[in-house]
Amino acid sequence: MEISMEHTWASGAIELIKHADSHTHLETAFDRRIAFISIDNAVETSVRTFLSLPHSKSSVKVPRKELESVENSFPGLLALLWQHAGNRLTGIDGADIEHYHRIRNTLYHQGTGLSVDEQYLLAYRQIAVLLLKNLFGIALGDPKPAPTLERLILLWNQVEEVLKRKLNKAGIDRGYTFHWEEAMRAGIIDASVIHRVTELRMIRNRQVHSSTLDRTEVEHAVALAENVLSNLVEGT
Repeated sequence: MEISMEHTWASGAIELIKHADSHTHLETAFDRRIAFISIDNAVETSVRTFLSLPHSKSSVKVPRKELESVENSFPGLLALLWQHAGNRLTGIDGADIEHYHRIRNTLYHQGTGLSVDEQYLLAYRQIAVLLLKNLFGIALGDPKPAPTLERLILLWNQVEEVLKRKLNKAGIDRGYTFHWEEAMRAGIIDASVIHRVTELRMIRNRQVHSSTLDRTEVEHAVALAENVLSNLVEGT
């Protein structure tokens, strides 16, 4: 992929993702560990780089003292990112990143003999790709249309973005307790779609944070997400 000059500040994260990809394809336990650690490094690099950018590049202003106060805290960096750029992170959950970062720490410090399910590895990669897209406007491509956790993360992101646009257009605050009721009264969404979105969110969160992947449930959730997204787009 060619990197334009205006996006060179994201090159470090892109190189780390490419490095991860080179190990993922080798399919050994060792290479999956290296790939997972590299993806985590890409996520942290993306967050640090974005928070350090001048306002002219990021459109956000993070006080130097705030950034220095979380210099050695990964959760602190994430909290700072959501505080200053939460509007760019629709469909991305900081708790997911913290969860996978803890897995990374286990692989790094106790890695010998440990591995990670490829679907978790690719799911974290998809989160890293979404961060690059949302923070820097860089697209590294979408996963293949397969019933995987990686694709579920992408589809959930798309569902959330469509919902955000529809609610914003109607002047409905997503943070308002009764926003679903308002959306139904406005004819933006019906109860069946809300029910499916709620089910989808529960499955997605459960599988992203699971210790053992339920592939049957992931396949169901991918099909459900595709159906919900289709309904939402058709109603736009």
